[in-house]
Amino acid sequence: MNRKIGVGVLWNLASLFLSRGASTIFMLFLARILAPEAFGLVAMAAVVFELANAFISSGLGAALIRSKDVSDADLNTVFYTNLGLSFVAYAAIFAGAPYIAAFYSQPELAALVQVMGLVVLINAAKIVQSAVLSRKMDFKTQMKANTLATVVSGMLAVAAAYQGWDVWSLVVQMLSQAAVSAAILWMAGNWRPAWQFSTESFLRLFAFGRNLLAEGLLAVAFQNSYILVIGRFFSAELTGLYFFAKKISSLISQQLTSAIQQATFPALSTLQDDNAILKHKYRQIMQLMMFLIVPIMMLLAALAPQLISVAFDEKWQGAVPYLQLLCMVGMIYPLHALNINLLNVKGRSDLVFKVGLVKRTVNLTMLFLAIPYGVLGIVVSQVIATFLALIPNTYFSARLIGYTTVEQVKDVIKPIGAAVVAGACAQWTAYAIPAHPMIVLMLSGLAGAGVYMLVSFLIRAEGALMLWGKVSKRLQRA
Repeated sequence: MNRKIGVGVLWNLASLFLSRGASTIFMLFLARILAPEAFGLVAMAAVVFELANAFISSGLGAALIRSKDVSDADLNTVFYTNLGLSFVAYAAIFAGAPYIAAFYSQPELAALVQVMGLVVLINAAKIVQSAVLSRKMDFKTQMKANTLATVVSGMLAVAAAYQGWDVWSLVVQMLSQAAVSAAILWMAGNWRPAWQFSTESFLRLFAFGRNLLAEGLLAVAFQNSYILVIGRFFSAELTGLYFFAKKISSLISQQLTSAIQQATFPALSTLQDDNAILKHKYRQIMQLMMFLIVPIMMLLAALAPQLISVAFDEKWQGAVPYLQLLCMVGMIYPLHALNINLLNVKGRSDLVFKVGLVKRTVNLTMLFLAIPYGVLGIVVSQVIATFLALIPNTYFSARLIGYTTVEQVKDVIKPIGAAVVAGACAQWTAYAIPAHPMIVLMLSGLAGAGVYMLVSFLIRAEGALMLWGKVSKRLQRA
């Protein structure tokens, strides 16, 4: 079990660093060519098709992964259901595009939405292929698909941007990334659809997936509500700056968490009836994830001014305060994600929906109350709401497997404390060294990382000890 999880995590991490590393490089090029307004327009349009993607997946992909046994009828039923829903969703997007443009008072959005909506059709075609590979713990193939798709789409986007395509270069990137990824998964996978649809399969899988559908729609609507509100009440430039900061902050936290979740979900689902072992595994995953993610987010927040100055154009400096605050959100994102992951492993998708409903209600209330205080006030409200949302998240983990809020706080307090010290050290170093910004950024980052490792071992942070134990065993074997 440990080996299967470990191999899966490694392949997902490889996919993360290769695809996201390439994505970051291409974003650097695009940010130097394009203005914040271009990113703002794409962010406004993306709200629509992300909701459509959540509607299409309808939780059936997760239901396939979680099921102990899956038949050909199950796979075919999910495939045709997703395909049918995707055509319905795209038709709604195409017809509603003029109204979306009118809502934002951005006439050019209508054509953008209609073209970008094609991503919905492409993504629907690969849900079953991804589920089949995940059930086999074959994350290597998915890594190759994601990496190649990122590289190809990034190259096409940069070429289009240099040719003066402006915001349409970002549309090219999204469409080509989805198409290349889907093509590779279909070529690599052995499963092919047959003309078969089972009402029994649909009802059984949807019984689990319906709550995930509702939660997925709520989650996407909530995640994009900030873009929607900022785009509606403020300028495309401010929307682009917020979107840009959110994209950078989520590169590490959400993607690293997602990589580990995807690898552990199939394996942990086999332990769903053994609460003691399940709790032990979750504690280990929590401690390790927080040890890895917290210092990265803290150092990113501390060195955000230097990073934006070195990597991007001066026009992006307005994103710095948003990035610093969103790093606080990213720092505790693994806590949210793993608690929800646990509910899914236990088959309690009903609780996933209920918890999501409570959190979204609180968060959206705070969002609308913050509108008079500008974009910065909105981001501050997002940070506060994120911390408040931990209360319902941890409550059900305590009920289901006895992983209490107090235990979770104990598991994360050490890496957070060490990261605060490291962030302060990095920031002091950045302002104390009179040198080229690139040199300052590198030295500050190294100083912060070194202090974090030192403090972690001094206070005996569990994630550090766990990681060092695994490295020591490998060295001894070698």
